[in-house]
Amino acid sequence: MDWMPLLKVTIALAALALAARADWRTREASDAYWMVIGGAGMVFLAAQIIMDGANLLYLAILVPIAIFFADIFWERRGMFEDGVNVAPLALYAVGFAILGWMIYQFSSELYFWELMVVPIMFLIFILLYQFDVIKGGADAKALIALSIMFPTYPQFASIPLIPVPFETAQFVLPFPLLILFNAALLTLAVPVAMLVLNASRRQFRFPAMLFGYVMTIDEARKSYVWPMERLEDGERRLRLFPGPSEDTNADLDRLAESGASEIWVTPKVPFLIPITASLMFSVVVGNLLFLFLS
Repeated sequence: MDWMPLLKVTIALAALALAARADWRTREASDAYWMVIGGAGMVFLAAQIIMDGANLLYLAILVPIAIFFADIFWERRGMFEDGVNVAPLALYAVGFAILGWMIYQFSSELYFWELMVVPIMFLIFILLYQFDVIKGGADAKALIALSIMFPTYPQFASIPLIPVPFETAQFVLPFPLLILFNAALLTLAVPVAMLVLNASRRQFRFPAMLFGYVMTIDEARKSYVWPMERLEDGERRLRLFPGPSEDTNADLDRLAESGASEIWVTPKVPFLIPITASLMFSVVVGNLLFLFLS
Protein backbone atom coordinates (compact mmCIF):
# COMPACT_ATOMS: atom_id res chain seq x y z
CA MET A 1 0.00 0.00 0.00
CA ASP A 2 2.92 2.35 -0.67
CA TRP A 3 0.67 4.38 -2.97
CA MET A 4 -1.47 5.61 -0.08
CA PRO A 5 1.21 7.38 2.03
CA LEU A 6 2.77 8.74 -1.17
CA LEU A 7 -0.59 10.17 -2.26
CA LYS A 8 -1.22 11.59 1.21
CA VAL A 9 2.16 13.35 1.23
CA THR A 10 1.57 14.71 -2.29
CA ILE A 11 -1.84 16.18 -1.41
CA ALA A 12 -0.66 17.64 1.90
CA LEU A 13 2.50 19.18 0.42
CA ALA A 14 0.61 20.67 -2.54
CA ALA A 15 -2.04 22.27 -0.30
CA LEU A 16 0.55 23.50 2.20
CA ALA A 17 2.77 24.96 -0.51
CA LEU A 18 -0.16 26.91 -1.99
CA ALA A 19 -1.22 28.08 1.47
CA ALA A 20 2.33 29.15 2.35
CA ARG A 21 2.58 31.07 -0.94
CA ALA A 22 -0.69 32.87 -0.21
CA ASP A 23 0.42 33.57 3.36
CA TRP A 24 3.71 35.05 2.14
CA ARG A 25 2.00 37.32 -0.38
CA THR A 26 -1.01 38.47 1.66
CA ARG A 27 -0.41 37.12 5.20
CA GLU A 28 -3.68 35.24 4.84
CA ALA A 29 -4.44 31.62 3.95
CA SER A 30 -7.90 30.36 3.05
CA ASP A 31 -9.56 27.73 5.24
CA ALA A 32 -10.14 25.78 2.03
CA TYR A 33 -6.56 24.44 2.21
CA TRP A 34 -7.14 22.89 5.63
CA MET A 35 -10.53 21.54 4.58
CA VAL A 36 -8.87 19.78 1.65
CA ILE A 37 -6.14 18.24 3.83
CA GLY A 38 -8.50 17.30 6.65
CA GLY A 39 -11.25 16.04 4.36
CA ALA A 40 -8.84 13.93 2.34
CA GLY A 41 -7.31 12.70 5.60
CA MET A 42 -10.67 11.36 6.79
CA VAL A 43 -11.18 9.52 3.50
CA PHE A 44 -7.71 7.98 3.79
CA LEU A 45 -8.35 7.10 7.44
CA ALA A 46 -11.53 5.23 6.54
CA ALA A 47 -9.80 3.49 3.62
CA GLN A 48 -6.87 2.49 5.85
CA ILE A 49 -9.17 0.90 8.44
CA ILE A 50 -10.99 -1.08 5.75
CA MET A 51 -7.85 -2.12 3.86
CA ASP A 52 -6.16 -3.23 7.10
CA GLY A 53 -9.04 -5.59 7.72
CA ALA A 54 -9.59 -3.98 11.12
CA ASN A 55 -12.83 -4.08 13.09
CA LEU A 56 -15.27 -1.87 11.16
CA LEU A 57 -16.46 -0.39 14.45
CA TYR A 58 -13.23 1.61 14.34
CA LEU A 59 -14.90 3.70 11.63
CA ALA A 60 -16.99 5.27 14.40
CA ILE A 61 -14.00 7.44 15.35
CA LEU A 62 -14.57 9.41 12.16
CA VAL A 63 -17.71 10.93 13.72
CA PRO A 64 -16.01 12.79 16.61
CA ILE A 65 -13.07 13.67 14.35
CA ALA A 66 -15.49 15.22 11.83
CA ILE A 67 -17.36 17.09 14.59
CA PHE A 68 -14.22 18.52 16.19
CA PHE A 69 -12.66 19.40 12.83
CA ALA A 70 -15.77 21.10 11.42
CA ASP A 71 -16.14 23.15 14.60
CA ILE A 72 -12.86 25.02 14.05
CA PHE A 73 -14.41 26.56 10.92
CA TRP A 74 -17.86 27.18 12.43
CA GLU A 75 -18.46 30.82 13.30
CA ARG A 76 -20.72 30.42 16.31
CA ARG A 77 -21.38 31.62 19.82
CA GLY A 78 -19.88 29.74 22.73
CA MET A 79 -21.83 26.78 24.08
CA PHE A 80 -22.89 28.74 27.15
CA GLU A 81 -22.74 32.24 25.71
CA ASP A 82 -26.06 34.07 26.20
CA GLY A 83 -27.69 30.90 27.41
CA VAL A 84 -27.25 27.30 26.31
CA ASN A 85 -26.52 26.78 22.60
CA VAL A 86 -27.98 23.35 22.01
CA ALA A 87 -26.54 22.50 18.59
CA PRO A 88 -22.78 22.61 19.40
CA LEU A 89 -23.40 21.18 22.87
CA ALA A 90 -25.29 18.22 21.41
CA LEU A 91 -22.65 17.61 18.74
CA TYR A 92 -19.83 17.60 21.28
CA ALA A 93 -21.86 15.34 23.57
CA VAL A 94 -22.21 12.86 20.71
CA GLY A 95 -18.52 13.12 19.87
CA PHE A 96 -17.31 12.54 23.41
CA ALA A 97 -19.88 9.78 23.97
CA ILE A 98 -18.51 7.89 20.97
CA LEU A 99 -14.93 8.37 22.13
CA GLY A 100 -15.85 7.22 25.61
CA TRP A 101 -17.54 4.10 24.25
CA MET A 102 -14.54 3.35 22.02
CA ILE A 103 -12.07 3.75 24.91
CA TYR A 104 -14.18 1.34 26.98
CA GLN A 105 -14.41 -1.12 24.08
CA PHE A 106 -10.91 -0.99 22.56
CA SER A 107 -8.56 0.45 25.20
CA SER A 108 -6.36 -2.67 25.16
CA GLU A 109 -5.77 -2.56 21.39
CA LEU A 110 -2.75 -0.73 19.95
CA TYR A 111 -4.56 -0.07 16.66
CA PHE A 112 -7.18 1.97 18.52
CA TRP A 113 -4.56 4.21 20.15
CA GLU A 114 -2.97 4.86 16.76
CA LEU A 115 -6.35 6.26 15.72
CA MET A 116 -6.75 8.16 19.00
CA VAL A 117 -3.64 10.16 18.10
CA VAL A 118 -5.94 12.34 15.97
CA PRO A 119 -8.28 13.69 18.70
CA ILE A 120 -5.39 13.87 21.16
CA MET A 121 -3.41 16.03 18.70
CA PHE A 122 -6.52 18.19 18.23
CA LEU A 123 -6.53 18.91 21.95
CA ILE A 124 -2.79 19.57 22.14
CA PHE A 125 -2.74 21.99 19.20
CA ILE A 126 -5.82 23.86 20.45
CA LEU A 127 -4.20 24.26 23.87
CA LEU A 128 -0.91 25.42 22.30
CA TYR A 129 -2.88 28.00 20.32
CA GLN A 130 -4.85 29.15 23.37
CA PHE A 131 -1.62 29.60 25.34
CA ASP A 132 -0.06 31.52 22.41
CA VAL A 133 2.66 28.93 21.73
CA ILE A 134 1.24 28.60 18.22
CA LYS A 135 0.72 32.22 17.19
CA GLY A 136 -1.57 32.05 14.17
CA GLY A 137 -4.99 30.52 13.74
CA ALA A 138 -4.05 29.29 10.27
CA ASP A 139 -0.98 27.53 11.71
CA ALA A 140 -3.11 25.72 14.31
CA LYS A 141 -5.69 24.71 11.68
CA ALA A 142 -2.92 23.43 9.40
CA LEU A 143 -1.45 21.26 12.16
CA ILE A 144 -4.89 19.93 13.13
CA ALA A 145 -5.62 19.03 9.49
CA LEU A 146 -2.23 17.33 9.21
CA SER A 147 -3.08 15.30 12.32
CA ILE A 148 -5.99 13.76 10.43
CA MET A 149 -3.87 13.08 7.37
CA PHE A 150 -0.92 11.64 9.33
CA PRO A 151 -1.93 9.95 12.60
CA THR A 152 1.10 7.67 12.04
CA TYR A 153 4.43 8.12 10.28
CA PRO A 154 4.11 7.91 6.47
CA GLN A 155 6.34 5.09 5.23
CA PHE A 156 6.93 4.05 1.63
CA ALA A 157 9.85 2.55 -0.30
CA SER A 158 12.95 3.46 1.77
CA ILE A 159 11.35 6.63 3.16
CA PRO A 160 11.89 7.88 5.82
CA LEU A 161 15.65 7.50 5.88
CA ILE A 162 15.46 6.97 9.65
CA PRO A 163 12.93 4.15 9.92
CA VAL A 164 10.45 3.72 12.74
CA PRO A 165 12.32 1.20 14.93
CA PHE A 166 9.21 -0.46 16.37
CA GLU A 167 5.49 0.19 16.21
CA THR A 168 5.03 1.86 19.60
CA ALA A 169 7.97 4.23 18.95
CA GLN A 170 5.50 6.45 17.09
CA PHE A 171 3.97 7.42 20.44
CA VAL A 172 7.30 8.87 21.65
CA LEU A 173 6.82 11.85 19.32
CA PRO A 174 3.71 11.52 17.12
CA PHE A 175 4.23 12.62 13.54
CA PRO A 176 2.05 15.79 13.80
CA LEU A 177 4.11 16.95 16.80
CA LEU A 178 7.30 16.14 14.91
CA ILE A 179 6.15 18.51 12.16
CA LEU A 180 5.68 21.30 14.72
CA PHE A 181 8.98 20.52 16.44
CA ASN A 182 10.99 20.55 13.20
CA ALA A 183 9.19 23.70 12.01
CA ALA A 184 10.23 25.46 15.22
CA LEU A 185 13.83 24.35 14.66
CA LEU A 186 13.74 25.63 11.07
CA THR A 187 12.81 29.12 12.30
CA LEU A 188 16.30 29.26 13.82
CA ALA A 189 17.48 29.91 10.27
CA VAL A 190 15.90 33.37 10.45
CA PRO A 191 18.56 34.87 12.80
CA VAL A 192 21.28 33.44 10.54
CA ALA A 193 19.66 35.05 7.49
CA MET A 194 19.29 38.36 9.35
CA LEU A 195 22.96 38.23 10.40
CA VAL A 196 24.14 37.68 6.82
CA LEU A 197 21.83 40.38 5.46
CA ASN A 198 22.91 42.98 8.00
CA ALA A 199 26.58 42.13 7.62
CA SER A 200 26.26 42.67 3.85
CA ARG A 201 24.62 46.04 4.54
CA ARG A 202 27.19 46.93 7.23
CA GLN A 203 24.47 47.28 9.84
CA PHE A 204 26.25 46.10 12.98
CA ARG A 205 23.88 46.69 15.89
CA PHE A 206 23.97 43.67 18.15
CA PRO A 207 21.72 41.84 19.01
CA ALA A 208 19.18 43.67 16.81
CA MET A 209 20.98 42.44 13.68
CA LEU A 210 19.97 38.87 14.56
CA PHE A 211 16.25 39.61 14.56
CA GLY A 212 15.62 42.39 12.07
CA TYR A 213 17.00 44.95 9.68
CA VAL A 214 16.86 48.68 8.97
CA MET A 215 14.07 50.05 6.81
CA THR A 216 12.72 53.51 6.09
CA ILE A 217 9.46 54.37 7.79
CA ASP A 218 7.76 54.84 4.41
CA GLU A 219 8.82 51.34 3.37
CA ALA A 220 7.71 49.90 6.70
CA ARG A 221 4.19 51.21 6.15
CA LYS A 222 3.92 49.14 2.96
CA SER A 223 5.70 46.00 4.19
CA TYR A 224 4.77 43.04 6.37
CA VAL A 225 7.00 43.98 9.30
CA TRP A 226 6.75 44.87 12.99
CA PRO A 227 8.67 47.97 14.09
CA MET A 228 11.32 46.97 16.61
CA GLU A 229 11.51 50.59 17.76
CA ARG A 230 8.82 52.56 19.55
CA LEU A 231 8.68 55.99 21.07
CA GLU A 232 8.39 55.75 24.86
CA ASP A 233 8.62 58.78 27.15
CA GLY A 234 9.95 60.79 24.23
CA GLU A 235 12.80 58.35 23.54
CA ARG A 236 13.31 55.70 20.85
CA ARG A 237 13.53 52.31 22.49
CA LEU A 238 14.44 49.02 20.84
CA ARG A 239 12.46 45.83 21.44
CA LEU A 240 13.96 42.61 20.14
CA PHE A 241 10.63 40.77 20.19
CA PRO A 242 7.94 43.35 19.46
CA GLY A 243 4.37 42.25 19.99
CA PRO A 244 1.56 43.28 17.68
CA SER A 245 0.53 46.88 18.22
CA GLU A 246 -3.07 47.99 18.10
CA ASP A 247 -2.05 50.54 15.50
CA THR A 248 1.34 50.04 13.89
CA ASN A 249 0.85 53.09 11.69
CA ALA A 250 0.37 55.25 14.78
CA ASP A 251 3.66 53.91 16.17
CA LEU A 252 5.35 54.76 12.88
CA ASP A 253 3.78 58.23 12.89
CA ARG A 254 5.17 58.95 16.35
CA LEU A 255 8.63 57.78 15.28
CA ALA A 256 8.49 59.98 12.17
CA GLU A 257 7.40 62.98 14.25
CA SER A 258 10.42 62.42 16.51
CA GLY A 259 12.68 62.89 13.50
CA ALA A 260 13.38 59.24 12.65
CA SER A 261 13.59 58.33 8.97
CA GLU A 262 14.94 54.78 9.31
CA ILE A 263 14.13 52.24 12.01
CA TRP A 264 14.83 48.62 12.88
CA VAL A 265 12.02 46.26 11.90
CA THR A 266 11.46 42.51 12.14
CA PRO A 267 9.70 40.63 9.33
CA LYS A 268 6.37 38.89 9.83
CA VAL A 269 7.60 35.48 8.69
CA PRO A 270 4.59 33.22 7.98
CA PHE A 271 4.97 30.06 10.08
CA LEU A 272 3.28 28.09 7.29
CA ILE A 273 6.56 28.25 5.38
CA PRO A 274 8.60 26.33 8.01
CA ILE A 275 5.60 23.99 8.52
CA THR A 276 5.71 23.13 4.82
CA ALA A 277 9.48 22.64 4.87
CA SER A 278 9.16 20.62 8.07
CA LEU A 279 6.62 18.25 6.53
CA MET A 280 8.98 17.54 3.65
CA PHE A 281 11.97 17.07 5.98
CA SER A 282 10.00 14.91 8.43
CA VAL A 283 8.69 12.67 5.65
CA VAL A 284 12.06 12.17 3.97
CA VAL A 285 14.44 12.12 6.95
CA GLY A 286 12.15 11.00 9.76
CA ASN A 287 12.53 11.44 13.50
CA LEU A 288 16.11 11.99 14.68
CA LEU A 289 15.14 10.61 18.09
CA PHE A 290 14.66 7.19 16.49
CA LEU A 291 18.44 7.01 16.01
CA PHE A 292 18.66 6.45 19.78
CA LEU A 293 15.79 3.98 19.95
CA SER A 294 16.90 1.55 17.25
